[in-house]
Amino acid sequence: MAFDYGSIDLGLKNPFKKEGLVTALRGGVQVLLGLYLLVSAVQVVKEQPLMGWVLVVFGLGMLGMGLRAAGSGIYATMRYFVGRNHPTSLAYNFSASEASTADEESAYVAYSAQGLEEMLVGRKNSTFKEPRGFLARLLHSIFPKLLFMPYPIRNQAQRLFSAWVNSLVALMGYALVAFVSLGGFAGDAGELMFPLYTVFLLGYLLWVWRATGRPIKRKAEIQIESSGVGGLVKVIGVSLIVPVVLGLLVSWFMSVSRIEKTEIQVVVDSLPSLYAGWYMLGLFVLAIGATALLVLMLKRRMQAVNPVAEVSELRENWQESVHPDEIFINLDNLVMANRRYKEVPNRVYRELDPHLEEQVNEKGGFRGEMIQEIQPRVKAMDMGGMFGKIRMASLLAGNVLFVAAMIATVALAYDFGSALQFFSGAWKYLDAEILIQLMAPNEGGEPNLIREVLSSCVHLLLLGILFRAFARILTNAAHLFFAEIQFESLLIYFKCEGTFTESKISTGTGIYDSTRSENTLVRSSITPWVIVSRIVSTTFAATGMRNLEHPRHILEMHRDDQELQSIKSDVVSFLKDRESIASITSERDLVNASQIHQLNEQTRAQQGQGALGRDEEAAGYLRRESGLLEKDDETV
Repeated sequence: MAFDYGSIDLGLKNPFKKEGLVTALRGGVQVLLGLYLLVSAVQVVKEQPLMGWVLVVFGLGMLGMGLRAAGSGIYATMRYFVGRNHPTSLAYNFSASEASTADEESAYVAYSAQGLEEMLVGRKNSTFKEPRGFLARLLHSIFPKLLFMPYPIRNQAQRLFSAWVNSLVALMGYALVAFVSLGGFAGDAGELMFPLYTVFLLGYLLWVWRATGRPIKRKAEIQIESSGVGGLVKVIGVSLIVPVVLGLLVSWFMSVSRIEKTEIQVVVDSLPSLYAGWYMLGLFVLAIGATALLVLMLKRRMQAVNPVAEVSELRENWQESVHPDEIFINLDNLVMANRRYKEVPNRVYRELDPHLEEQVNEKGGFRGEMIQEIQPRVKAMDMGGMFGKIRMASLLAGNVLFVAAMIATVALAYDFGSALQFFSGAWKYLDAEILIQLMAPNEGGEPNLIREVLSSCVHLLLLGILFRAFARILTNAAHLFFAEIQFESLLIYFKCEGTFTESKISTGTGIYDSTRSENTLVRSSITPWVIVSRIVSTTFAATGMRNLEHPRHILEMHRDDQELQSIKSDVVSFLKDRESIASITSERDLVNASQIHQLNEQTRAQQGQGALGRDEEAAGYLRRESGLLEKDDETV
């Protein structure tokens, strides 16, 4: 989504300043360690070329990762660019002012116009989807309010729960392996192969927890991940079948090659000891600590849940002398436009396209509907000071583990270089049997140099993987709760249907009127259906060019009777103020009409005087005639 500058600030600030500062400091430490390896390489490269090049490779890798971490941290503390079109719309935006950005954000919208209508009319929230899979249902049964969490938080909780279940099932599978192998069900080689199963278990646990800490991707923000029992069945099946199969294969190989059990035992004893039990103990200690921090943050977040799905509704019938088109024009251009937030155009999810169906005898029907959202405004998330402290503790603990993993990597670089130097100089003089003998413990059980070097490399590698796995879990969890931003907005659904009839009305049709107004009067029977809901939506921000181009989901739907009455009042006041008879409003037209009126009065006055004179002449004639008749009567 392109950045649209506006001089009116929407009030959205950078939520990643603290996280970015801590990440930048961790990146700085990593850069210093990388430079230390490079400087050390320069000092030893002349005397020990192989060691020097190993330090160069490790130093460059650490320097590159450190610069990347420091750069991302500094980037997160910079100015947060929020345009007039942020955040992402709920559905495709048909607003004419957002035509250039509507197509860009269409891939990230979480709903459709039809879906929003169903939510408003049906008083339901389709955001809260049913969990998929046995483990997901079990987790939501333990924490019922988890259903009302945003998708990334639900997915992170399901991953953590699945990691614990898989780890416990792996331990039960390990117990089955011990029973099968040590009980003799896998043949003579079963007992010899049991240490190898321990290594497999440790590797599997590291892989499970490392996968748990992967970042939340955009796909996880628009749907709920499935968490079933398929993985558990595989673990149990592998635990029962693999030991038997491997034991039988090794037993067959021993019988064919005529290798004694004692010879294989010597090879197994010559391998470096991993102390897998201690690593598993450390893994579960870190897992318990990380889980405690995540559960505390999740608990505080679930306490703020208010999954209301209510709306305010208006259904009435109005009988007004107004053309149907004027109802929709007034609603769109005045009523809705007056409710803009900081003059940002409303989000139009269904365009107002009225349809008039004219019938015979100057009668007809009309209908039209629209869905609009007022520009969302940031809603503060007040979850208490303890939540912020726990979130910061998770962030700091994760970065401390990252630094511990770097220190282990630095030590690994020196040990790996020493091992390469030793083997490069001694390998050409050794064969496999002599090498195995050199790796075997010395008299008195003291380990030799080769075994110590290899064992140190393996331990440092495992420590680095272990620390980094839980560092990712803690930092990604903290980032998840830093990134959530909630918005509050008004979602309005308007539907209007009705009928209309046309009639004519004339004024100024008196005998002496000289001006006349003839108008066509439209009488409409209007049945509006207005639904208003003040919604609370959430999205997860990021840093960079696409900081708020993420799906926005509705979490709460509240009644707003006051806003509904305000909309009704605005519409009704417009209907009551309508003029059905055309009149003269221009001053010049009023002067001209006045002159015509005066001329008409003069004309009527002159006509009245002429009629009066004629009446007097007729009366005189009648009087004279009456006098002559009286004289004639007297004479007679």
